[in-house]
Amino acid sequence: MTVPASAPDSWRELARLMTASLPDLADQDAARIVADLTPAARGRIRAHLAAHPDALVSGATAAPRSVQVLITTLADLGVTGVRAPACLRCGRVRRLRRAVSGGRVCLGCEGILAARGNIGTCTSCGKAGPRPSRDTCAACRRRQIAATRNCSTCGKPAELDPCSNCRPRPPALCALCHTSAPVSARWPLGPVCTPCYRTARSHPTPCPDCDRTRVLIGRAEHRRVCGPCAGVPDPYACERCAGPRSYKVGRLCDRCAVADHLEDLFTDVPEAAGTGPLAAMRAALAEAPDVGTVLNWLRGSRSARLLRDLMSSGRPLSHTDLDATIDGRATAMTAEYLRGLLTAYQVLEPRDELTVRIVRHLERTVARHPEHGALLRAYVRWSVLPRAERHQAARAGGVKHRIRWAYTRINLAAELLTTTAGHGLTIATLDQGRLDTWLAAKPGTRYEVRDFVVWAHRRHHARDLLVPHRPKADPVGLDEDSHWDLLHQCLTDTRLDLDVRAAGAILLLFGQHLTRIAALPTTALTTHDGATSLTLGRTPIPLPTTLADILTTLADRPAPKGWAANTSAGWLFPGHLPGAHISAAALSRRLAACHIPNRPARATALVALACDLPPAVLGPMLGLHPITAVQWRRRAATDWTAYLAARTETAATDPEKERADRDRYDTAEE
Repeated sequence: MTVPASAPDSWRELARLMTASLPDLADQDAARIVADLTPAARGRIRAHLAAHPDALVSGATAAPRSVQVLITTLADLGVTGVRAPACLRCGRVRRLRRAVSGGRVCLGCEGILAARGNIGTCTSCGKAGPRPSRDTCAACRRRQIAATRNCSTCGKPAELDPCSNCRPRPPALCALCHTSAPVSARWPLGPVCTPCYRTARSHPTPCPDCDRTRVLIGRAEHRRVCGPCAGVPDPYACERCAGPRSYKVGRLCDRCAVADHLEDLFTDVPEAAGTGPLAAMRAALAEAPDVGTVLNWLRGSRSARLLRDLMSSGRPLSHTDLDATIDGRATAMTAEYLRGLLTAYQVLEPRDELTVRIVRHLERTVARHPEHGALLRAYVRWSVLPRAERHQAARAGGVKHRIRWAYTRINLAAELLTTTAGHGLTIATLDQGRLDTWLAAKPGTRYEVRDFVVWAHRRHHARDLLVPHRPKADPVGLDEDSHWDLLHQCLTDTRLDLDVRAAGAILLLFGQHLTRIAALPTTALTTHDGATSLTLGRTPIPLPTTLADILTTLADRPAPKGWAANTSAGWLFPGHLPGAHISAAALSRRLAACHIPNRPARATALVALACDLPPAVLGPMLGLHPITAVQWRRRAATDWTAYLAARTETAATDPEKERADRDRYDTAEE
């Protein structure tokens, strides 16, 4: 279709204005679009294009509604180069209605601007602020509407039916991932799906034009740019510092939100305004590199609420007040997390957590079983505590491992005493048969009661009862080639992370438990006369040059600052929590991701060491118990005892196979 000859010149002028800014628009298509317009729309569009020739491609927000409809029609026809105008206030591509100074705004911003024009005291809640509806603030108005209706889909109170969570959103082609999905936002670069919107908002990146870290919502010269560089205001700018606004809180960026939370937390604490530990803790949290983690902790964690409650009491923070808040497992975990944080920032002095935790668990157990309190206290006082402290001093394992070790023995001792009393017996009258029956009920967990039974017999509280050691499967190791290939990879492959290389090398060379590798302090690495040594037990171990360089570089790395601050002692493998080393589980996952198996690698390393070193040397060097060192030596022994025993058993059960083996041996000798 072409413009009819009888059409006025205004039609031809409008078609010419459209094709002048859109070279890809054919004359026939322009004529057809002009003919389909209403007379009023033709006049407004022609007048606007005459004053702004680039209105169809510039994305200017001053375009009237008729021009916006024309741009949408051209985009639906596939005309390239057209650019829809974005809201002057929020920067989103929406239908723009209200004209303001400098352009037009969308319906939502129109309501916001109207609400800001009515400032006063809300008639419902009494707070001063914008009153967009009936002299009522927006929050109270939403509550009033939601109280009178429910969402027909989910049934929850909602202002609209369906509610915002249940309301279907039409799918569109995402401008970032190019998949058809429901739209979360319409930016100048196009519609954006929910995953891309969340990623862009949560991880702002530097704009390639202005180098400022912002949410890149526009496009210029086939690359993503921020809103101001695309010609629209930045809708996600912090109202205070103009940085990228937080995805979790409104109007402010993460750092400004953290500053407000810290101000609220430390307002009534005079020590936080000086130069003491609380002031240093506040400054470290405010300047933390991972500010999003700090914001999450301040906003929603139970430990932050506990800290706020303790500081509101007006008393200095102490271990005693923290202990007083513990009344169960959940509160204990919260208090211990906060204790570690305060200890790392030197607000609280370090204390012997091993003894305190064991004694606290003992008192909880005695409160449940008061009739066995005297025996349990004596057992913990004279057996559990000394062994736990001795092992903690002699071995570099983590405190949590020794605490679990003690908890298990206390719980099993209390369970055995309670079961014995239920049968009308005491520990002194318990016989081997009933003990075996009790052990057989849960054989996988009750063998650890051996420690209590042996102690009770030595103190003449019980008979000489037998509790076998918990059976363990023979360790499965690696073949020699795989073992040395993995070790060579840890020592030479620079593509692996430094901590993975160091932990893998210690595991493959010295067969250490991951709980002990993760808890190695930087003081375990020493240098004397140019030689670097690593102390795993009581004897420093000279290290090869390559491994010494890896561990030295690891120890010399600057300690994490801010949220992951460590104590002055430091760890070779610091964790993400303040003052804590990495957990053995996390270290195991990192090694497994690099195809370094934990248990087979440890078994292979210990067998190789036990072949060359006697138990008296192996134990002190690796921090092994003498019995454990002897057992590894037996596994590595190169004698013929097992072979002869197998031959004897074969001869007794299968004489024909024994005769055939002997004939093959004789033939080979000939």
